[in-house]
Amino acid sequence: MDVESSTVVRLVEQFLKEHNLLKTLETLKSESGITVNTVDNVNTFKSDIIKGKWESVLASVEQAGVAQGKLVDLYEHIIIELVELRDMGPARALLRQTEPMEIMRTSQPDRYLKLEQLLSRTTLDFNDVFRGRGTKESRRLEIAESLANEVSAAPPSRLLTLLGHSIQWQKQQGIIPDGVPYDLFYGKVQEVVSSSEDRPPTRILATIKFPKSEHPCSLAFSPSGEYLATGSVGGFIEFWSAMTGKIADELDFQAKGSLMMMEDAVTSLAFSHSGDLVCAGASDGKIKAWKVKSGSTAKRFPVAHAQRVSSVAFSRDDTQILSGSSDGIVRIHGLKSGNMLREFRGHAAGITSAVFTEDMSRVVSTSDDGSLRIWESGSAECLYTVLPGSDKVGLSMPGIVSALAIPGRPTEFIVCTKSPTIYVVGIDGQVKRSFAAKQGTCNDFLAAAVMPQGKLVLAVSDTSALHCFDIESGQPQDNALKVADAEIFGMAY
Repeated sequence: MDVESSTVVRLVEQFLKEHNLLKTLETLKSESGITVNTVDNVNTFKSDIIKGKWESVLASVEQAGVAQGKLVDLYEHIIIELVELRDMGPARALLRQTEPMEIMRTSQPDRYLKLEQLLSRTTLDFNDVFRGRGTKESRRLEIAESLANEVSAAPPSRLLTLLGHSIQWQKQQGIIPDGVPYDLFYGKVQEVVSSSEDRPPTRILATIKFPKSEHPCSLAFSPSGEYLATGSVGGFIEFWSAMTGKIADELDFQAKGSLMMMEDAVTSLAFSHSGDLVCAGASDGKIKAWKVKSGSTAKRFPVAHAQRVSSVAFSRDDTQILSGSSDGIVRIHGLKSGNMLREFRGHAAGITSAVFTEDMSRVVSTSDDGSLRIWESGSAECLYTVLPGSDKVGLSMPGIVSALAIPGRPTEFIVCTKSPTIYVVGIDGQVKRSFAAKQGTCNDFLAAAVMPQGKLVLAVSDTSALHCFDIESGQPQDNALKVADAEIFGMAY
């Protein structure tokens, strides 16, 4: 069977679309003149239009190659519905920042001007706007029928499926050895390479500079290590290449100048374990979760806490969000329902960190009151209260910066205190061991992070020096590395 080159191009385009490689996709479509006019499911696509699920609809049509005239009709309809709901921010963004509306502005200025005028109205009835042209529901149906004729559905991941079938057949024929890693690109068996070791950082790889008015308040690396997310005092969340420190413009929403944004300073950030979502907590007590690839909102928690959200973390299965706040309360929120599921009370000061254990049976929280608490996650019962700094400082007990899980050691945690000492604490509430910075090199630790193999812990001090310790022996590794001239607020690995 001969395979046409246009079919290969469509397979590649589908792969690029599914993996959000949108710049490459646009280049391929432009150079080849071939477009994949597909959606995941035509009936679902029509249903989303009829039900007014505009976020899903816009995501589907963005890469489907729909005729611009029909996109103009769709965008106009969505803008009017948003204005009717008084959702003015998204309405303005669609009108003033999208290609279909730019086409309307230049080719049909009177029609565009009417939409601009709608934005300034205090009240709006959709049916008044389209008087004589049908109701809102009939207009949705008309648009759904029109757009459904423009697209078709294809099974997902066709390129990978065909490659998988090819590999399976070659294994059956003995062409590819079974049970060993195989490099499909080079056509040979892969050499098995051992996992990388934890090594102390020795140099600064990249520097990101922010305007003084938009300095970062929080940061987090994606699980793959590809992106660094930062949250600013102005409420903006941005994604950067972890290798170069440049803005990650392969994320289409950033390339177009769009940003994730909270209404107040972003004081905590966390990626889901899949890397598909990022969660942000703000100084006004609100929490939001976003889809990383599209930049769209996945879930809002408008009254998560009464004060600043100081910590957010995903459960291992990415179905729940654990948050801690300056109000001294730890809470679990359901990502699907948006509801608060459990609440943990007992700390006498603001929460500085909160994490799940690996099996999600326990929650570990730390506070400025100098205590670490271990809770039963199902009942919210406090099982242990640990005061790791009490043996060294008596009544002047330092606050705790954070508790950190140790990869490969599910029953132990690193506890970083606002002192020159770091502790290893067991899930049974016992302090296992401690280690401290060399005398004269650190007054207080400000933040800490555990390296991927669970062998080393990094901690940054009030002297802007990065210290590294062997978790098992407690011995410092090499000399501390100077990492900044300004005050440090946190770190991530």
